Amino acid sequence: MRRRVRFSLVAMTVIAACVGCGDNATFLSPSFINYAVGGIVPLVPGADSGFILVRVVNNTPNNIRFVVTAEREVTTIGDDGVETVSLETETVRLQTFPANLANESGILFNCPVRRVGLGENIDFPTSDPGLFIGAIPGENEGFGVPGYTNPLSAQAGNFACGDTLIFETSVQAGTVGNVRVLPYILDAGEQPDQVTGPDTFGNARTVIEEYSLQE
Repeated sequence: MRRRVRFSLVAMTVIAACVGCGDNATFLSPSFINYAVGGIVPLVPGADSGFILVRVVNNTPNNIRFVVTAEREVTTIGDDGVETVSLETETVRLQTFPANLANESGILFNCPVRRVGLGENIDFPTSDPGLFIGAIPGENEGFGVPGYTNPLSAQAGNFACGDTLIFETSVQAGTVGNVRVLPYILDAGEQPDQVTGPDTFGNARTVIEEYSLQE
């Protein structure tokens, strides 16, 4: 049984190199840099955790519900001993609000993950809705707009197990929904090996393993 750990994030972020993210993704935006210094709270799960972290950030004046899909390869062995590789996707919806501390959300996905993108079908980033603008839980689904950003791919070297993937929205007039999405990567290899605060991702892994043993 696959499990996921979802949580709201109060980010403490530093400048970090971004790889595989496009022309405008050399550094994190100023809204990220304003948080505390790294080395206190881990910003990335790290390869030992067996997770990747996906964060969504809403820098607009509207509620936004992000549709995040992770794709992985699953190998099964039939009765005849033949291995079959198929693609499996997991889609989650992460609600954000424009208020401070409520404009971020995140989810941990178990490794290995092949691709991560916005929308239920990440092969169609310019047509499949990846964001729902104005969504209000239990009241209004909002209106869906594409994310217009290609999925991030582990095979292409965009990310690896242990990294943090970020999809950040900002206002851009003239686009569909007046929203622009930029993806970023926090490379686990570029982060401090040790932190002075709690090992949040290691603790999450421990809780999941202990829960699994009780079943």
